[in-house]
Amino acid sequence: MFRKEITIKYKFVIRASIISFLGASLVACGASLREYKKFANAGQEYAIALDTLLVTSGNYAVDANSEKLLRNRLEDTVKDREEMYIDMTKKDKQWLILIGQMRQHTDLLKRYFIALENLATSDAPTQAQEVTEDIFTQLNNVSANIQGNPFVSEETGSALSEIPKIILSNKIKGALRKELEQRKETIYRELAIQESVLELLTIQLQSSLKTIQDNQENRLLFKPYTAADSISDPDEWIEKRRDILTITLSIEALNNASESAKDFKEAFKLLLEDKFTIARANELLSDINSLVNVAEEIKNN
Repeated sequence: MFRKEITIKYKFVIRASIISFLGASLVACGASLREYKKFANAGQEYAIALDTLLVTSGNYAVDANSEKLLRNRLEDTVKDREEMYIDMTKKDKQWLILIGQMRQHTDLLKRYFIALENLATSDAPTQAQEVTEDIFTQLNNVSANIQGNPFVSEETGSALSEIPKIILSNKIKGALRKELEQRKETIYRELAIQESVLELLTIQLQSSLKTIQDNQENRLLFKPYTAADSISDPDEWIEKRRDILTITLSIEALNNASESAKDFKEAFKLLLEDKFTIARANELLSDINSLVNVAEEIKNN
């Protein structure tokens, strides 16, 4: 049985992430401070939701390799089992390191956008700038670690080769403008890293779910069904069969899950350039709804 770690509240939290992300940029484009604070609060909840999704993807990766170890245990020699266990565990630990780095990266991005709002509204811009500087230094360090991870080094390299020039809207003034002039492309780059790694995580999560499905179908359904002994609990077997076979729905739904990260990145650019449209907002909402559906499918398995 799968861990039911994504609850229904994330359906609303993930939708709220759009408001949070847009709010972090809209404050630069003239949105009221009162509105932005609402957006920022929603953003904190979104960070919790994304954090849970990252943890869940790590759990599924470990579960998938555990299924492989169980499957091969009957086929391999003792020496082969030892080597396979060591190799699988090494990969799991590397993957979990990446998950941890992404959790840090997500939290720091959230804190940075909140710091931008403080920079725009603070009566002491020098102190606000110091906070922004400290967060960005940490973000750069975590980003460098992510890019150096063996799972993502090639993927992020190609993603960072096409960072566009962002022309700030004249509506952005003061200390905030100074900060964004210095770092707007770098912020865009960090969002591009998130997009690239989340795409990789989506592919890995698809693979993990498929591995779990195939192995659990054989171990928990096919073997008990074809055994000489009768099934001890038919109702439980039926429930397991439904849960395992419907994993396919989650796999198919994951195809477009990483689109939300891409749209966040592009929304940031358009907002700073004062080019964000209703049509673009609707497209962003559509992609977020796809991510909501993915979360619900995984939750139900």
